[in-house]
Amino acid sequence: MDRRNLLLGTALTSLGACTTSPTMNTPTSGATLLASPSPAEVLRQAPPVDLERARDIMARDGLDGLILVNPLNVYHFTGFWPATSRMGFRPGAYALISRDPQQPVAIVAAEFTYYYLLVDNAYEYPFETFLFTGPADPEQLAAARAGRYAIDAAAAAAGSTIFQNAGREPLSEAERRRTAAVQAATTRHAVSADAEFALLKAIRALGLDRGKVGVDDADLARLFAAADLTAERVSADATLKRIRLVKSARELQLLRQAATANMLAALAAAATARAGASYRELRATFFAEAARRGNRGVFMVIGGVSADGVDRPLRDGDAFLFDAVSEGAGYHGDFARTVFVGEPRATMKQATEAIALGWATVRDALRPGLRFSEITALGRETLRKAGYGFEVAFAPHSLGLLHSDAAGLGDLVLEPGMILSVDCPVMQAGIGGTAHIEDLTLITANGSERIHPAAGPIIEV
Repeated sequence: MDRRNLLLGTALTSLGACTTSPTMNTPTSGATLLASPSPAEVLRQAPPVDLERARDIMARDGLDGLILVNPLNVYHFTGFWPATSRMGFRPGAYALISRDPQQPVAIVAAEFTYYYLLVDNAYEYPFETFLFTGPADPEQLAAARAGRYAIDAAAAAAGSTIFQNAGREPLSEAERRRTAAVQAATTRHAVSADAEFALLKAIRALGLDRGKVGVDDADLARLFAAADLTAERVSADATLKRIRLVKSARELQLLRQAATANMLAALAAAATARAGASYRELRATFFAEAARRGNRGVFMVIGGVSADGVDRPLRDGDAFLFDAVSEGAGYHGDFARTVFVGEPRATMKQATEAIALGWATVRDALRPGLRFSEITALGRETLRKAGYGFEVAFAPHSLGLLHSDAAGLGDLVLEPGMILSVDCPVMQAGIGGTAHIEDLTLITANGSERIHPAAGPIIEV
């Protein structure tokens, strides 16, 4: 067995202890997807977010509800992420959340978006669904807008924008399910003439036309003013970040899957490193291996180079970092190590020893109540006491739907349920290469635990 296969085999032996147990072949043995439940199965009974925590944070921030337009935020509260939002179109769905726990999450969407993109998830959570088709009379629509949205404009008939039955073959089960879901939604709430009228219908139904509501789109101010709504609008940015900090059980399951797939893809890419290979080849391999495991590549920093277009050859004696990030079902994996191509310089050996010691010390100390600033200080003090003269970041960040999903919240305090990454790159030139180590850690009630398999601090090829 050569060293590259040995590297992968060693990593795989630790998978048995991982909460999510993927099936894995070597990179040359064909497609391999994680054997874990699909995201739709994980989210079957409830959206990703911890709704109880969300409502507690809303109460703390004095909000009566949230009106969300950003597709990432809509996904967090509904599990729905229309593909059209990644095609350059305007947001295809809205989410509304009342602080009242008796009110389910509301979704506003075009009838066809709901029919063709959202129904197939077959979620069991009782969403309040408000659909729109189009105006029955454009002039009446304009008059209703001019009238401050006091009356509903007539809409095109429910079911008019979905696929019609050609009657040439029996409908499939999926076709019947789609049509039935639209009929159920439009029976409960009549379709509206456009997105604005549907959104206003939902806002009023949830009582968010008054009080204080958090929004993630400044353009909603125009609609509130045009419809004479009295609710006070405030930015929900900080509130949403605080909600995202602590993950639900469903999010943790998705994160374990994504982190494991990301790590295995990164190791598969690192195993291809050799003299004569290039940064471009490593990135291409990582993205391909991530896709084979159900993830989508986000970025890969190699040798301290973040620009995707930069390509450099590898040579014997090179020592370089890679920082690999991909996402599965919207949730991110983040994994970094140092690769030695042949025998490294003595300084690089010392650098990797230093960051491994610093990270091990920090990891053992992680627990609820510890501040981000204390994590950084502990890592740096560890290196100082050990006599290492390297400058290392030891920079913590919360990770989930974003690589850094709490940016701007300041010196955070660790809470159970947070997913933490501590970036440990050496922040110096002139050391004979670049070095980094990074794992993903769940903060537990009494400490912490890694959410993906274990791997050594360096990779030698």
